[in-house]
Amino acid sequence: MLNNTDYIELCEAIGDEILSLPVFQMYKKLQHEMNHNQEIIQLINEFEKAKELYADVERYGGKYHPDYKEVSQRLIDTKSNLYQNASVKEFKACEKEIQSILDEISNYISQAVEVTVKTKTKSCGCGSGNCSR
Repeated sequence: MLNNTDYIELCEAIGDEILSLPVFQMYKKLQHEMNHNQEIIQLINEFEKAKELYADVERYGGKYHPDYKEVSQRLIDTKSNLYQNASVKEFKACEKEIQSILDEISNYISQAVEVTVKTKTKSCGCGSGNCSR
């Protein structure tokens, strides 16, 4: 049976493997570009301002606010402008692929735990699920 240190080492090994994946290397490169490219920074700032304005309109009347249509359209336009940037598109694709890998790892772990729990519960034979083995 593994102790806490063993589990930590396993997690670190999995983390190191993920960090070495080409998709993660591209993700880091694009993240750096997004943090230093003035055009992307400007697009992000415009989108954030539009989100704040939209949140204010939602808070003070929602659909019935006099500026609702204009503010909603501004939010749509700024988001579209941001997500049409090639680097942002590629960054989001990498982000999605990494999330998919993490989800797959999580599923494998949960399936392994589920099989182990079912096996141990069945092998007890008491049927109550409160075995002290």
